[in-house]
Amino acid sequence: MRLILYPLSIIYGIITTIRNFLFDYGIMESKRHKIPIICVGNLSLGGSGKTPHVNYIAKVLSQSHKVSILSRGYRRRLSGFHYIELNSTASDIGDEPLQLKLNNPNCIVAVNGNRNIAVTKILSDHPETSVILLDDGFQHRKIAAGLNIIVTPFHKPFIKDNLAPLGTLREPINQATRADIIIVSKTPSNTNSKERKEMTKSLNLKSHQKGYFSSIKYQRYKCIKNNSKLENEQEYSITLVSGIENSTPLVKHLQEQGREVNLIKFADHHNYTSKDIENILSLHRQNESIKKLILTTEKDATKLRRFLTDFKQENVYYIPINTVINNKEIFEKQLFDYVKSN
Repeated sequence: MRLILYPLSIIYGIITTIRNFLFDYGIMESKRHKIPIICVGNLSLGGSGKTPHVNYIAKVLSQSHKVSILSRGYRRRLSGFHYIELNSTASDIGDEPLQLKLNNPNCIVAVNGNRNIAVTKILSDHPETSVILLDDGFQHRKIAAGLNIIVTPFHKPFIKDNLAPLGTLREPINQATRADIIIVSKTPSNTNSKERKEMTKSLNLKSHQKGYFSSIKYQRYKCIKNNSKLENEQEYSITLVSGIENSTPLVKHLQEQGREVNLIKFADHHNYTSKDIENILSLHRQNESIKKLILTTEKDATKLRRFLTDFKQENVYYIPINTVINNKEIFEKQLFDYVKSN
């Protein structure tokens, strides 16, 4: 299989290299807007933890700025431009945009495939906007962001990956030089300073780039029906329903907490059906002598809420996460300095 995929990766790499060359030399236009734009993206196809970092930045900047968030809205049913409301559905507008809106109700959150058209509309409808965050726009070079951030996971950084379809990279490794900030995400809590220095060295940061490490801090389980927190969560075994790219860190966390975990894995951005819920309940109800609950991710919770009647009396919770960034004061100052100077 590798022999088949390798030449395809070479062809894909040539195509993306030519495309980036055209943008780099102005043959294809990258449009600049008269507002600070921060792009949070990655080089890989998924699993880097990009959206939680958008959420983190939105919360930080919202302390003193009017923030709007723009996403493509991957795998959504509705096409074109849409604003996200608190009562929007994940199937209509995408799970990640809805998650961002629920976590940042005072921010404008919108979806559209054409970022330039969307920015123009947001500024027309909401002229009070003082900064725009692009959720996953690093490869969307038709719009020029003033501050580019890429997120790459500690367990599989882009420097150890290959171009698609052999690997998961969207474009060649050397394109990381377009980023102003590189965040190594999902850094294990027991990572020592030597390991961080080795990782930083391997990234080969350029003079204009800053590097940071981030980690996940899991919070108390919350009920998907009313967001109430679960007491005595350590008493339960877990049926984990996960439709994210990489469930390993979450499974490891739960096991380290002494939980017995039965993982029911779905594809990233999976749109659940009633049949899925039947299968989940069937697996969950095996061995009913054990005290257990159904647990899911914050992203999956946006899609599972519409099946509350199907779950009936079952306990269904999600586990919120917080993003923790090392040298957070320096990182946040870099964000504010950029917005202030633009």
